[in-house]
Amino acid sequence: MSPTADHSHDQDGLSSVLTILRQRWLLVLGIVVICVGLAVVHHKRAPKTYDATASVAFRNSTLPDAALQVTSSGSGDPVRDAGTEVLIARSQQVAAAVQRQLNTRAAPSELLSDLKVEAADNADVLNFTVGTGNPDFSARLANAFASQYIKFKASTEINQIDAAEAALQEQIKALPATSPDRTGLQQSLQRLGELRSVAGGGANIIGLASPPGAPAGGGMTTTAILGLLLGLAVALSLVFLLESLDRRVKSPEEFAREYRLPIIATIPRSAFRSVRADERGDELEPYRMLRSTLDLAAVTRQIDTLLITSATEGEGKTTVAVDLAHAAALDGRRVVLVELDLRRPSFNRHFNLDFRNGLTLALVGGTAPSELLVEPFLDLPNFSILPAGPLPPNPAELLSSSAVSDMLSELAPKDGLLIVDSPPLNPVADTLELLGSGAINAPLVVARLNRTTRDDVRRARAILSRQMLEPVGLVVTGVRGGAGYGYERHKAPGELLDSDGKRSGSLPRRVSI
Repeated sequence: MSPTADHSHDQDGLSSVLTILRQRWLLVLGIVVICVGLAVVHHKRAPKTYDATASVAFRNSTLPDAALQVTSSGSGDPVRDAGTEVLIARSQQVAAAVQRQLNTRAAPSELLSDLKVEAADNADVLNFTVGTGNPDFSARLANAFASQYIKFKASTEINQIDAAEAALQEQIKALPATSPDRTGLQQSLQRLGELRSVAGGGANIIGLASPPGAPAGGGMTTTAILGLLLGLAVALSLVFLLESLDRRVKSPEEFAREYRLPIIATIPRSAFRSVRADERGDELEPYRMLRSTLDLAAVTRQIDTLLITSATEGEGKTTVAVDLAHAAALDGRRVVLVELDLRRPSFNRHFNLDFRNGLTLALVGGTAPSELLVEPFLDLPNFSILPAGPLPPNPAELLSSSAVSDMLSELAPKDGLLIVDSPPLNPVADTLELLGSGAINAPLVVARLNRTTRDDVRRARAILSRQMLEPVGLVVTGVRGGAGYGYERHKAPGELLDSDGKRSGSLPRRVSI
């Protein structure tokens, strides 16, 4: 892969992440606020602990070893020897001595639970840290543990000296009076007696603990920052977990990848604010752009009869069909819009008309379809619609008949555009029958962001792949933004505006072609 492709891939990934965060920023903000609030409340309610530390320097060799001038009884491993001193400092004997010194009712195990002993790096130093709710008691307890540790070490060394003296005396008694070894043993015995007075001097307090002025841990600012970081971590984890579980398509680029079709138009949410078609005059600009794109596509393929469909219901296909037909008619061309969704027709909502007659009467009743055409806008005589009419019991069989193909061929205007609003692809086979009828030149697929799932798209793509007609492209609806274009409202060709800038005239009339 080239560096340019890598850079493009990284940009797509970053763009996807930013899109996800933009869509779920309220969730992220809510979790962060909750975590920061909980951290602050916990900080205020948590019992305060005051840490005090006393430091003691120790040595690994013992006095009897030094007196007898033998190798140290230590392990030779500084880390292991330091660990041994930590265990000694936290022993029950030292804790019991501390209890007696402070005359406290707390058991030795309770005192040890407040104590933390650590060996300093690269130094023979033990740090006695005590944390309690009383700063004065923390300092006293830390100093008491340091003191009793030294006393315990001194007592241990005296016991070692006593044992060494007893052993030397036994050796001296066992030797003849004239033995030359007696002199050396007596000198060692004398050195042991001299070192008795300095027993315990190998461990000294080098830093007394003093009552701390502030509780341990960070202040309120530190707590708030930690809550913020924790909140961000939880929020981002939850957001991306939800995103991985959410199968809905979130970006036009993903639609293009899944459908393997080019995006020829994007329709903003604002274009769907009004239900009636005569109230959407200000939202037709995206459809004018779609109309121009289709004109360019018509250079290389025939697009006289355009079928508009989608993967599932609710993606806006009927709105796209109605407004595209409206925009094309405003350009001056002859446009016929046919409602072939014979299961859930909705033209009556878009045009606010009661369509009792329609296409099904032309198919089964012998009425000429041209006699059933209606002009929804009085000011656009070149725009006609044919509603669905009464719903048949067998829509798929009706749409697969040759009568439908003949009717569409008859309705298609010369040098104009026939737009067919068909059912969605996945739920029913109706559109599949229309695509195979031979009367359709080009399908146009409508897809809605944050509604259509990837599985819906893949099923629809599989249906389209079985047809000879390749869709002309994708129209993505539900795009953010696009409420306005920054230009004044202009009158389009053939469009009449009243004093409020709205198109005047909405009375339908029947026409023939």
